Parts: sequence; structure tokens; C-alpha cells
Amino acid sequence: MSHPRGPHSEESEDLLSRLSAHDKSDEVTAEPGRLHRLLTNRDFAILLVAILLFIFFALMGRRFLTEFTIIGIARRASILGILAVGMTFLFVGGELDLSIGSNYGFLLTLMAYQNETLGMNPAIAAAVVIVIGLAIGAINGFIVTRIGLPSFITTLGMLALLRGAENMMSSGYPIPAKNTDLLFYQIIRANFPGAPVPNMFVAMLVVTVVGAVILSRTKFGSDVYSTGGNRAAARNSGIDTARIKFRCFVAMGGLCGLAAALLFGRIGLAPLSAGLNLELQVIAAIIVGGVGLFGGSGTVFGSFIGVLIISMITSGLILMGVSQYWDGVATGAVILVAVGLNLVVGSGSLRRLAEA
Repeated sequence: MSHPRGPHSEESEDLLSRLSAHDKSDEVTAEPGRLHRLLTNRDFAILLVAILLFIFFALMGRRFLTEFTIIGIARRASILGILAVGMTFLFVGGELDLSIGSNYGFLLTLMAYQNETLGMNPAIAAAVVIVIGLAIGAINGFIVTRIGLPSFITTLGMLALLRGAENMMSSGYPIPAKNTDLLFYQIIRANFPGAPVPNMFVAMLVVTVVGAVILSRTKFGSDVYSTGGNRAAARNSGIDTARIKFRCFVAMGGLCGLAAALLFGRIGLAPLSAGLNLELQVIAAIIVGGVGLFGGSGTVFGSFIGVLIISMITSGLILMGVSQYWDGVATGAVILVAVGLNLVVGSGSLRRLAEA
């Protein structure tokens, strides 16, 4: 025997049906939401590109997967990676430093001069070049933040100045180390205990981790993002934007000194025109790594992946038999493609693709 349904029963069933339909709608849209976040996550996209590039070069030649090649990539990435950390801070803060290649080359030559001509212990010479690197960074920072000269002009002038100073010091000749049997050289040339990983690469990883923590987990890092994202708003909220930028320039100079000391410890020589066009490779690496061109965005992890990509491209092209002179062409092409992809991501094209 059926019982007539009252109005309250009908309302309850209607409510339940709408709730059920809402739950099914959530189930359908949950997955596209995750896909959207995945496709628009720059660090994930950059990591995927690095993996695909590694697979491509591995398929193109068996020599790419040898221990010798992998260690070579790690050593090449060590210098780029250290400098990329400092450049990431500068770009996120809304500035740049075009003088890092000349700064690095000048400090490398200075370290060789101290060791070979003055007879200074290489460990002490390394400390000296790091301090001088900090001073050069401070000069750049002072001119930009206190005098008000744009960083492009300031560091372009410093680039020429330091390159000239390097050539005067070396007289146009490479400067070798005095005694490469010392412990300083042995430690830098060695691998990490228990693993075929160069100590130079380990040093780069330490710098990268410290830089990543500072930029993403500290108040200073938050202030760097705020300064680069909207300087006026940051200043109005009480952030000393000039001091933030000054510190980024100082850190960049110190990292140039560290990189110079590590390379001299590995090869025991200050090559002629060391660091030439190095700034372009570093900028290419961080742009590939997703660091924004106009400040306020980017991560140290992304820059690290960008460094690995640039290093893999250089080694991969050589193993494929491509002339080394094409390295600059590849770097320029990478910059153009990376900037284009940044613009695509910024315009929301990937977002619309994920929502389709």
C-alpha cells in the first residue's frame, strides 16, 4: 500500500538530488583543476624539459650516458650554478648585473697573480678574492641604489673596467698556479667521499640550497620579491628597497669571488679572457629556469634546472659533432625561446589550454 508523499518529502528529495549533482560536478572538475595547476607550474614544466632534453641527447649518442660526460656536465654547471643564484636574487629584485663575467675573470686572474707573483697561499688568496668580490658588488649596489644610475649602465661600465684591469694584470698571458700539489687544489679537484660527484658540484649544491631557503623562507627573500614586484608598494609597506637591492649586488659580487676561487683550484690556471660572455650564459640559464624579466617572480630551484639545461646543451652539441662555435648560437636561441614561453605563460595561453 503506497502512502502519499507530503511537500516536505518532495523538498528533501529535490535537495538530495541537487547535492548529488553538485558532488558529481566536483568530481568532474577536480581533475582539470589539478591539470591546470600542473601545466601552469613553471618549475614542473622546466624540470620536464630538462628530462626530455636528457633523454634526447642520450638517444642521439651513447657517449652522453658515460660517467665522464655526466661529470663534465656537473663541473660545467658548478660555476654557472653558483653565479645563477646571485643573478636570480638580482632579477627577482628587479635588477641585473652585466659585469659578472668580467668580475669573475678579474678575480680569477687576481687570485693567480697573488699565488704566482706574490707567493700567497691559495686558501688565503681565495678569501681575498671573495672579499674583493663583495667590495665590487657593493660599488655596483651603491651606484645603483644611492646615486640612481640604472643597473644596466652601471654594470656595463664595470664590465669594461674589470676586463681592462684583468688584461693589464695578466699582460695578455695565462697565469699558472705555483704549486698545485697543495691541499687546497687536491680538495677542490677531488670527488665527494663515497660518490663520483665533484666537490665543486657539491659546493654549488650547498650555495643553491642556502640561496633557495633564503629566497623562499626568510623575510629578506619575501622583501626581495616585494621589491621586484612593486617597488612603490614595498616602500610604502616599510621595506627599505634600496638596502634590499644593495645586498643582492653585494651577494652577487661575493659569489663571483667564490666561483673564481673554485675554478682556479680545479685547473690551477687563470686562462686568457676568462669569463668572456659568461653573463649571457648565466642570464640564459635563469630565464630558462622561469625567472621573470621584470622582477618579482622566479625561484632558485628553477634557475638550477636552467643551469643543468644549458650545461646539457653545451655537452650534447659537442658529442653530436657540432662545432663549438655553435654554442653561442644555441644560447641565444634558448634565450629567445625561453622569453617567448614566459610571455605565453604570462598571457594565459597555457591556462586556456588546461581549461579546454
